[in-house]
Amino acid sequence: MTFGVAVRDQPVQYLKGVGPKKAELLTKLGVVTVSDLLFLFPHRYEDRSAVKKIAEIEAGQVESVRATVRETSASYRSRGGRRVFEVSFGDETGVLKGIWFRAPAKAYQARFEAGSRWLVTGKVDFDKYKGSKRVTHPECAPLGDEEGDDEGDTLGPKILPVYPLTEGLPQRAVRSALLAAQEYVHDLVDFLPDSLNQTYRLPPLAEALRQLHWPEPDADVARLNAFDTRAHKKLVFNEFFITQAALALKRRQERAAPGDPFDVGDALMAKIRSVFPFPLTGAQSRALDEIAGDFASGHPMNRLLQGDVGSGKTAVALGAALIAVRNKKQAALMVPTEILAAQHHRNLTRLLAKTPVNVVLLTAGSDGKKETQAAIADGSAHIVVGTHALIQDGVAFHDLGLAIVDEQHRFGVRQRAALMARGHRVHALIMTATPIPRTLAMTAYGDLDVTVIDELPPGRTPIETTVYPPSRRGDALARLREEVAKGRQAYVIYPLVEESEKLELKAATTMFEELQKEGLAGLRLGLTHGRMKPAEKDAVMAAFRDGTVDVLVSTTVVEVGVDVANATAIMIEHAERFGLSQLHQLRGRVGRSSHRSCCLLMADTGPGAPGWERLKVMARHQDGFAVAEADLALRGAGDFFGVKQSGVAQFRLGDILRDQVILAEARKVAFAVVERDPTLSAPEWATLKKGIEANWATRFALGEIG
Repeated sequence: MTFGVAVRDQPVQYLKGVGPKKAELLTKLGVVTVSDLLFLFPHRYEDRSAVKKIAEIEAGQVESVRATVRETSASYRSRGGRRVFEVSFGDETGVLKGIWFRAPAKAYQARFEAGSRWLVTGKVDFDKYKGSKRVTHPECAPLGDEEGDDEGDTLGPKILPVYPLTEGLPQRAVRSALLAAQEYVHDLVDFLPDSLNQTYRLPPLAEALRQLHWPEPDADVARLNAFDTRAHKKLVFNEFFITQAALALKRRQERAAPGDPFDVGDALMAKIRSVFPFPLTGAQSRALDEIAGDFASGHPMNRLLQGDVGSGKTAVALGAALIAVRNKKQAALMVPTEILAAQHHRNLTRLLAKTPVNVVLLTAGSDGKKETQAAIADGSAHIVVGTHALIQDGVAFHDLGLAIVDEQHRFGVRQRAALMARGHRVHALIMTATPIPRTLAMTAYGDLDVTVIDELPPGRTPIETTVYPPSRRGDALARLREEVAKGRQAYVIYPLVEESEKLELKAATTMFEELQKEGLAGLRLGLTHGRMKPAEKDAVMAAFRDGTVDVLVSTTVVEVGVDVANATAIMIEHAERFGLSQLHQLRGRVGRSSHRSCCLLMADTGPGAPGWERLKVMARHQDGFAVAEADLALRGAGDFFGVKQSGVAQFRLGDILRDQVILAEARKVAFAVVERDPTLSAPEWATLKKGIEANWATRFALGEIG
């Protein structure tokens, strides 16, 4: 509950007309108490005053008609193993079929008596086999004498809210329960004081709920469906405000925590920069300076480092790790795959070959794990690169001072916290090459300081990205051959390791053999995927890096971090099956030198089909932030990283794209409130404090307000 606090609350099952069975169904929608029910919001509205004749209704639209049940058209039979109940509704202009799956036949036959009149509402489609209009699971309201006749039917509200449902729970049951809960609206206390409501011209909480659940007859249905009413704005502001207030408290609490300041003097920073065989870009230098400032502050760092593919985040991370090591602390770098871990270990070892810094590798498949763990425990291992193995039992750090998480969206919140817990007052640097749109960063990482590397190293060229239909697969393969003929290398990416009976998709192992025989015959091919043993994967990757493999056939195990500068072409099969952020990451495996590179997106679909728009976005945009904004718009916040992985707040009503202006304003106000009153001790924030304690304190460990 993130909109207000209930003075008194009770289980929803005790509402009139609900009972245990309906209450159990409501729990599937997250509704346990009466206040939960009042905060179950409609996702659209139907204007039943706009009743049409059957001949006038259009396929694809939600329509309402007044019609009569025709006696001979009710039927019950089995189709495809499912019970189907059909009713033929008619008026003077035509017939409309109503279809219900798994409906109790006897009850429905008794309900839809021949000659009875109904208001039928639902999304219309066209049965091309029978040549008739139909509605699946329509809402049907009886037209009786007490509710008027054809000339003056009232049927109660003309604008009806439509709620999310679960199987076995019809709309009328939810509406009925809400009607019974109406008297409890005034038991909800708004955690936004009247002064803020007046400043932003927002209605009181109770009034906003009434407008959403029981709209006035003259309400603007278009604005209701666009979530553009004052009631919507009030509830969205409340939802964003409490989230941002919790983030502000967490950020203030973390910044107030004591820590050991690191020495980051000019001499040390100059020595660290000298480790690199290339000058840092301006953006890299700014990022390293911001991190050094955090280290010197005397408080634990919590910083998000964003940078597009190939922008040089690893160099910044190494600089940060060296500051920690120079201050007699250990640094840990946790990455999602063994291939990436091995690459980081190899690159860091090479860069630090002339220094006394000891870099070790710890993964599930690495050799000498006991010796490595011993070096980590006694402190002789200064920088530890690893996968999830870093947070397994048996791994104990001597004195961990810096935890770096690379490709953070591939780890769960608890996994990141587990790495932090391996030391005392550990500094945290979270890195991502999947640029995060500003609106999402405000909700998912609003408690972190954000640094953006917005500059690529000199010499990088744009990657030509082309979408190929199935008919041009030969042209794409010819392009790969051209690159190899120039002395370059290429990737071919498949979504599956092996063929599946359930999915008609090409697989890496099968296509590896086929490409050797036909498409890329005569070239030196290598194969890698997640099911191979670590030693086998390492051998293939080493051969590709050394240039003894021309084309690497792979699954997405090479998605992140793999850096082979001579690779200039990547062909992605079934590209429409991948998300935009994943396609952008895969495209980043090429274009890592001054050589012109290309990305070939093989599609098994066409314009208008699912996935096609994503591919066109990739062809239009090189910039990772532009791709991320498009990805967020297409998929929504909940799916951008995956809710469980990123810990992104899930909003019941607010939409961070649609409501960007409200989000920004709610954030500004919430952070200002916490700045003025860090413990929310003023009487006007008592309800807000109670709401945060109930909803956010445990998640964010906000001890200072508990």
